Amino acid sequence: MTSLGQPGWWRDRVFAEVFVRSYGDSDGDGIGDLRGLEKKLDYLNDGDPATTTDLGVTGLWLMPTFPSPSYHGYDVTDYRGVNPNYGTLADLKALVAAAHKRGIAVILDVPLNHTSSKHPWFVASQTGKGPYADWYVWADSPQGSNWQPDGKRFYYARFGPDLPDLNLVNPAVTAEVTGDAEYWLDDVGVDGFRLDAAKHLIEDGATTENTPETHEWWKTFRTAIEQKAPGALLLGEVSDTAQNSSSYVPDDLDMTFDFVMASIDVGAGQSGDGSSVSRALARITTLYPASGGYGAFLTNHDQDRVANQLKGDAGAMRVAADLLLTGPGVPFIYYGEEIGMTGAKPDERIRTPMRWDASSPAAGFSTHQPWEALSDDPASLNVATESADPGSLLAHYRDLNRLRAAHPALAIGTWTAIDADAPGVVAALRSSPTEQAIVITNVGSTAATPTLSLATGPLCGTPTASAAFGDGAVEAPRISASGGFSDYRPVAEIAPRSSVVIVLGR
Repeated sequence: MTSLGQPGWWRDRVFAEVFVRSYGDSDGDGIGDLRGLEKKLDYLNDGDPATTTDLGVTGLWLMPTFPSPSYHGYDVTDYRGVNPNYGTLADLKALVAAAHKRGIAVILDVPLNHTSSKHPWFVASQTGKGPYADWYVWADSPQGSNWQPDGKRFYYARFGPDLPDLNLVNPAVTAEVTGDAEYWLDDVGVDGFRLDAAKHLIEDGATTENTPETHEWWKTFRTAIEQKAPGALLLGEVSDTAQNSSSYVPDDLDMTFDFVMASIDVGAGQSGDGSSVSRALARITTLYPASGGYGAFLTNHDQDRVANQLKGDAGAMRVAADLLLTGPGVPFIYYGEEIGMTGAKPDERIRTPMRWDASSPAAGFSTHQPWEALSDDPASLNVATESADPGSLLAHYRDLNRLRAAHPALAIGTWTAIDADAPGVVAALRSSPTEQAIVITNVGSTAATPTLSLATGPLCGTPTASAAFGDGAVEAPRISASGGFSDYRPVAEIAPRSSVVIVLGR
């Protein structure tokens, strides 16, 4: 694994997205906090490579930890503070240190497009006078949608009246938020940022997304961050087409999430359509750079959970995890996804407390009634129960994370589509400098006996074949003069909604 601070250190990692408020409550007030999260780090990764009882993640994305008047934290009132509900700056520093000790990188969620309407900057800006007068986007009349009245003036607020947009055209604003970001990297030791609403920063008339000015702002920000903290990860939320999302990488940001691929992976688990996955990945892998520029995920804190989208179908959830964790990109797992927690909007219901055990009143999250009622799941759906079951969804996620960590072809390898004659099968060649593997996933609800073909490829010689994942004996392909193969039957049969990973040797 590439060391933190080195270029591209995130390429071979698997991240967990965690809502601090819902992960672990250390002081019994019903609200999760930083100390509570620190106590749960061994569940994520205990630092011992020989252990098989942790989840095996090596990165941690914390949803906003700044002071905020809301429960979710995306309306910041102090970019250099810590939400007092979560603890202190010392607690956050201790969490980062404890995570690093276990080999877990930590990135903070930073909303730079907007602040809270209660931020002192905005309160001062409302006067129309003084140094903060133009720190937000003001006009004498609305210039389109998303303009909010404030006395005789209007301010732009893309995400609602409580979230006024910063005026990032103002050099003073840019300098301030850049300095705030540098503080967390330099003084606290975090490893980078997930950057909220990255496509919305600067409007250009009627064009309010993905403007040239927004791209240029990110380039300037990135240059400053690289000078202060070389190797820090800048990960953008660009909920858009793959074309638009990938346009930020690598010049503006290091990585962006691909929302299109996420929906296709989840949908394939339900539809059984493997060709949709193959077509999408064939395009996406050409849009993003191979050096870790694509953030892969199934769902996040803004979407109905996977278990809901797949209507509780255990097989569909397992094969969606297969696609995520054997596929290209840098994977992100939303907390609770690995145990099949349910949750559908409104947002509070997709951000409910983590279910650790079957105890009352809060499933091991707290000794107090939690800030939000638990998910609508049976008490038996929890970490403790699934940890004791080798056939559970949690065990499946653990196995997949260890598989990925053990095989560079999966962790950092390129992705090349392999033709399969079974409509439910997604097949690909994953190639790293040290390893080549064939990944075959049957997203269909019936068993498949695929024949595979690769017209041209990087293969040569007479490889051996060994099964790194999945059931049944495997056969090696006969390599053609063009470095591919044809009429290849890797296994006698692939079970429904399952995967086989074949490592090629010499």
